[in-house]
Order: sequence, then C-alpha cells, then structure tokens
Amino acid sequence: MSNLLIIPLLVPILLGVFTYLKDKMIYVIAIMTLFISIIPTLYLTIKSVEKPIILNLGGYTAPYGIQLYGDLMSLSFVIISMVVVIVVLYFQYVNKLRDVTVPFILFILAGVNGSFLTADIFNLFVMFEVMLLASFILIVAGKKKYQFKASIIYVVLNLIGSWVFLIGIGILYRVYGTLNFAHLGMRMKETGFVDTHAVIVLLFIVVFSLKSALLVFIWLPRSYSVLTYELGAVFGALLTKVGVYATIRTTTVIFVPYQQMLSSIILYMATATIIVGMLGVIKYRDIKMMFCYQIILSIGIIYYGISTFSELGINGAVIYTLNDMLVKSCLFLIAGLIVKRYGLIDMEHKQGLLHNAKATAFIFIFLVFSIGGMPFTGGFPGKLMMLQAGISTHSVLYALLVVVGTFVGMFAMIRLFITLFLGPENIYEEYFTTLQAKAINRTYTKKLVAIAIVLVITCMISIFATYFVNNLSMLTYERYIENVMMGG
Repeated sequence: MSNLLIIPLLVPILLGVFTYLKDKMIYVIAIMTLFISIIPTLYLTIKSVEKPIILNLGGYTAPYGIQLYGDLMSLSFVIISMVVVIVVLYFQYVNKLRDVTVPFILFILAGVNGSFLTADIFNLFVMFEVMLLASFILIVAGKKKYQFKASIIYVVLNLIGSWVFLIGIGILYRVYGTLNFAHLGMRMKETGFVDTHAVIVLLFIVVFSLKSALLVFIWLPRSYSVLTYELGAVFGALLTKVGVYATIRTTTVIFVPYQQMLSSIILYMATATIIVGMLGVIKYRDIKMMFCYQIILSIGIIYYGISTFSELGINGAVIYTLNDMLVKSCLFLIAGLIVKRYGLIDMEHKQGLLHNAKATAFIFIFLVFSIGGMPFTGGFPGKLMMLQAGISTHSVLYALLVVVGTFVGMFAMIRLFITLFLGPENIYEEYFTTLQAKAINRTYTKKLVAIAIVLVITCMISIFATYFVNNLSMLTYERYIENVMMGG
C-alpha cells in the first residue's frame, strides 16, 4: 500500500513529459489521469487516519534514503492541489486552445506534491526548485514585455531565497548531522534551545516567509498580476501555500525548542502582512491586483494562527489554508470567466451583470462570504479555531485586527460585486452572432458548474474539520516520531 504514495509525485512528472511531446488530446489525457490518480490518494488519506503512510524509496531507510511521509495533513494538501490543477486544466480545455503551459502546470503540481510528502528538508529544497523553475517559465509564457519586467523581481528574490535555503541546510547538517525531519526533531529536542543555533532557525523562517509572501510580499502582486486568470488560479492557490505548509511542518516537528521565540516573530510579521493586505485590497480597483492583496491578507491571517503554536491554532490554520486554496483559485477563475464572456470591466461604472448572469452573481457572493470565513462556508471552522487560540495566547488586539482584516477583505469584494453586478441592464450580445452567442453561453455554463463544484468541496471541508481535526497536525515532535514508527 505504501508504494501508492509515489503516485501524486510521479504521475504529474510523467504527464508533463508526455503532454509536452504529444500534441493531440493533451487536456483529456492530463485531466483523466489526474482524476484517476485522486482515487488511490484518497484511499491513502483515509488510511492515514489510522497511521501515516511511509515509503522509503530504493529500499534505503532514513536518514540514508529518500523518505516520503503521508499523514492526514499532507495528503489533504495533495488532494486539494490536484483538484485545483484539474479544474484549471478543464477551463483551458473548454477554451479549446493548444496551450504550451500545460506541462509546466503539471511540473508545478509535481513540485508542490513532493513538498507536501517529503520527510527530508533537503528534498523539500529540491521540490521547491522543481516548482519554482516551472513557475519562472509560466510567468513569461505570453512573451510580453511587461511579463519579462515582472519576472525579474520574482526570479531574483526566489533565487536569493533558494540560496539562503541551501545555506541553512548546510549549516543544519553541519550542526545536527542529519536532514530527516524525525531525526532533526529528536536531536534538536535533546540539545534544547541554543542561542547560536537560533540563527539557523531564523534562516528557515526567512526562506519560508519569502516563499509564502509573509512580510516579504513585494514579488507577489507584480508577478501574479501579469498571469492569465487560469495561471493566476494555480499560482494563487498553490505556490504560497507550500511555504505555509513548510512552516507548519518544520516549526511543529523540528524547531520545537524555538517555538517561544518564533511565536512573537511570526505574530509581528503576520500583523504587518495583514495590515498591508488590508491597504492593498482597499487601494486597488484592478481585479487582479485586488486578488493578489487578498492572497497576502489571507497569508497574514494563516500565520496568525500558526504563531499561537497551540493544537487548536495550528489545526485551524491547516483547515483555513485548505479552504483558501480552493477559494483563491475560484476567485481568479470566475473573474476570468466574466472577462472572457462580457469583455474588459470598467471599474468606474456599474456593469449591471445581474440582469444577464444571476447564477454567476449568486456564486460570486458566496465566494465573498467564503473569503470572510463566514458561517456555513469552508473557512469558518478554521478561522474560528485560530481566533480562539489567538485570544488565549496573544493579546485580544491581535484577534481584533484579524476580524477587521476579514471584514476589510469582504468590503473590497462587496464593492467589486456592486460594480460588476448592480446597475442598469447592459446588452452584451450585440457583438456576437446568434451561433457565437450560443457557443459562448455553453462554455460559460460548463465553467460555472465547475466553479460551483469546487465551492461545494470547500463546504465539505467544514464536515472534514469536525470529524478529523485532531489528526491534522503534529504539535510536538513526539507525535510525529510516534507516527513514523507506526508507519514503519
């Protein structure tokens, strides 16, 4: 059974090579294969509730071999990532375009899944690089001048981050003699807090903060805003969340003696990120830029939960992140759907789309509530857990800032909703012939149904959280090592 753990990593790589070589049926092959791959991954996820799934590649046990580790948290991230990519590929398929970006989207998925499943910090670095190399290509895929300009800061900052990451790995191995998560956790626990070793921990926090746009966010709006809406959905849903996952895994398994120090640092960084996110969503009227700052705002809220280093706060951050991955992908996809169907949006005048697209308006307003983590949406349990943990751990003022940030993000989206859907009725069919209008409406409906399905999945996260919340995270390295021994 443990051999199935290689599927989420191996399948996207093979698909990426195959779809790059094969010109026809590229989307059908990729979508169907990924959909089939979800089945064994879902089976592993169910089994991981009893004990984690561990695969030692090549037959060599850790720390000498490459080890994959799948528990409920990591496998849940894998499934959500695969769902996002399937939906994005479906959107591109409905557009009936031969898109050269497909292989690189699949390579990103391989790097993301590998980051979630690895049990070794050097292999985490390798998976980061697989993901980043593919993302470098996708940013400039359109070959536009503004894309190349936007890619410069993205590439430079991520290369600096990778360089710092590699330095941190080298020092970590020099000091502790291993890079396996379980071994590192044991040896750091035995050594305890050491002032000089705190620098190593801070190096990793800097790297993961850069990758997830925590405080060091300048690269995100400039690069994500030049992407197509479909690629924006992939980037917004997956790339920053890998940094979040890496922070949760390392700080709760490896850097346990340094949690008290990290709690204040991460809290201050999260606070600054929330403030910047609020200012961004209020300032910008451009849809893509607004969505970019919505991502930054949600990252700050997630790290607020992580900063508590309590089981309630960490579990809340995990649940909220899983929901946020789906919601952010839906935001980009529904915006692209509206723009493709009705043309570029003039944000200075009301568009009156409610008269032409009532179903779209309903789904959009549900997205607004999902972003705010309102009751009956997938983000509500996670945000509530983070606030409860934050109030008991930090000052109430920080919790108040999270609540204010939530409503500011919702306000910006409601303002966008008013601009898009309210106002006098406009005639959008005049630019198309009758046959063209029918074809466009068919593809529009197919995409809207796909978004609705994803939103149903976000609601299922609430049910998922209720029953399995205690299995999501490992608060201390003892639980992680116990799971490793069970899986072995």
